[in-house]
Amino acid sequence: MSISKLHVIQVFQKEYQNLFKFIKYKVKCPDLTSDLLQDLYLKLHSVPEKKEITNPKGYLNTAARNLIIDNSRKPHQIVETGQEDQIDLVICNQLSPEQRAIDQNMVEQFSLALSQLPEEKRDLLTLSRVHGWTNQQIAKHKNKSLSWVEKNLALCLIMCSDIAQEHT
Repeated sequence: MSISKLHVIQVFQKEYQNLFKFIKYKVKCPDLTSDLLQDLYLKLHSVPEKKEITNPKGYLNTAARNLIIDNSRKPHQIVETGQEDQIDLVICNQLSPEQRAIDQNMVEQFSLALSQLPEEKRDLLTLSRVHGWTNQQIAKHKNKSLSWVEKNLALCLIMCSDIAQEHT
């Protein structure tokens, strides 16, 4: 059974809060969420009358998910504010103040743990976690075996975890 475009728009209006929560959970930015919901509403109006939509709620969720994916492929969401001669660019902040505080605390704990490791282990962990080197790249750089790197990285993480728990 095909459902009319008008019915899909009515379902959109009824499901607006759920769609808002779903999109906001994914993009973590209320302004971007509103923009994507507006894009979804406009997309619904561009749907041909003859298109068969048997499950309007599923259609809305799929369309919302596709808009989120399309948006994530863009380099950055940038909002322009300011004067003609001066343009300030503000990137939509995706972290809440609580999450920023939690993240900052974790960084401080990691820094403390890192500072208490022996230099060789600190170097290993820095190359792996900070610089993003693979275990093979580290092994080649350090002139060590791959298993040595894996074992020592695991040991470093255990030591960091123990140090962080001592200071919690």
